[in-house]
Amino acid sequence: MAVKAWQDIASEKKKEQISRIPPEWIISDSQIPPKGTIDLRPYAASSGILTEKELEITGEKHDATSLAAKLADGSFTAIEVVTAFCKRAAVAQQICNCLTEIMFLDALEEAKKLDAHFKETGKTLGTLHGIPMTFKECFHAKGYDASDGYISRCFDPSTYDSYLIQVVHSAGAVVIAKTNVPQTMLVAEAHNNVFGQTKNPVVSHLTCGGSSGGEGSLMAFGGSAIGIGTDVAGSIRIPAAANGVYGFKPSFGLLPMLGYANSNWAGMNTGIPAVCGPLTRSMRDLSLLTRVVREKKPWLADPSIIPHVYEAGTSSRKPVVGVIRQSGLTVHPPIRRAIFEAVAKLKAAGFQVKEFVPPSTFAEIRKVAAELFTIDGMSYAKRELGKAGEPPVPSVNKIGFWDMPRKEPEEVWEWNAKKGALQKQMVDAWQEQGIDVGLCPAGPFTAVKPDDWRIDMYTVWVNVVDFPAVIIPYDTVDPEKDKKYEDFKPISALDAEIQAMCKHLRTP
Repeated sequence: MAVKAWQDIASEKKKEQISRIPPEWIISDSQIPPKGTIDLRPYAASSGILTEKELEITGEKHDATSLAAKLADGSFTAIEVVTAFCKRAAVAQQICNCLTEIMFLDALEEAKKLDAHFKETGKTLGTLHGIPMTFKECFHAKGYDASDGYISRCFDPSTYDSYLIQVVHSAGAVVIAKTNVPQTMLVAEAHNNVFGQTKNPVVSHLTCGGSSGGEGSLMAFGGSAIGIGTDVAGSIRIPAAANGVYGFKPSFGLLPMLGYANSNWAGMNTGIPAVCGPLTRSMRDLSLLTRVVREKKPWLADPSIIPHVYEAGTSSRKPVVGVIRQSGLTVHPPIRRAIFEAVAKLKAAGFQVKEFVPPSTFAEIRKVAAELFTIDGMSYAKRELGKAGEPPVPSVNKIGFWDMPRKEPEEVWEWNAKKGALQKQMVDAWQEQGIDVGLCPAGPFTAVKPDDWRIDMYTVWVNVVDFPAVIIPYDTVDPEKDKKYEDFKPISALDAEIQAMCKHLRTP
């Protein structure tokens, strides 16, 4: 029997995608943003697909928290809200290529059931009643593929929903789509041979980040009320930062990953566990999602979840903030300014701010993480790509993991021992300096060109020590304020390379 070429499978998958968008939601060629368009977000309105009310529902006026209130008091119906977000997600897909599995028709049917329930009982099904949600490709949704961007895993529909999807569904949420990821799920670029490359809707010629890049892009475009990503090295925080949205990476054991679609060997334990968390358009929505899931007592189903999280007690003092201005790499001028301004605002608000220098540089911590992430020598990725004869995409070649050798058990134990030592050093330093919370950049730069965010040391250190972390959008680059350093002296060849990426900034 003839084996299909990987290009043919990818083409069939793209045809399936477009067939799942209602014909009346397809935008014409004349409505596609012209080449060179920077901000793609206005095309949600100019496409003509959404009504004025739908633009209001999906616009900046509302976040998931306010929508939940409107749904609960009957101001909006579930079908109105879900239709609005499905339409906006459809436009986002056609312009930014951010979706994988499209579930609009099923979502609309679910919304009708929610409205029937509300009409009959006068009550919502749960806190997330009628809230449109999206999930990163690596979650199972019954009846839809969970390819994780591998050609070899296409057209093999999941037979069940991942546990977190079950949880939010029981709270009334409506899942409308899954979102794009990198090939191998180990790079910061949402690009694979199945679905192609996702665009950043805010600055279209820059990266949307990854690995939850499709979620970051869709959230910035307004096509989802709450998105769920995963994070093992920065995969929630990098796309949140690149697209200017909020993102929460919890510590392991807070939110359930049970039954998600592995992009590596099932049971492979690197010692740095992946976690899942929300991407949203407001800080309070991060709390909303986390609170709703925890209230469902996920530890009763997922044995990896911590049953109860106790408060250490209340205090009249404000938390002490430890600021990490840079480590391992010199940050770009816009990042330096953002940290400087944030520190000034915290001090003005009465917070005590201390300079905090990590006991090990982020470069040293990243070295340990890279070794642990590749304990199998990338054998799973190589096997899956080999099955279909598909090549690695550019970002996978650039990350530097492809040629790292498989490690013997003794080597894995040694690297995990080093990771444990790093964790202890960080906790001790935190305690010795009396730090309650840290302020740190998400990267040495803002969003860069596609395939160029290959430095995750500013995020992966958090995964290695297993701290929680939140991305809060802060300002934009200003060439007048953010001029190149006059006295820059690189601390390494990589530092010089990273600083050379400031091409858009002028020398003072």
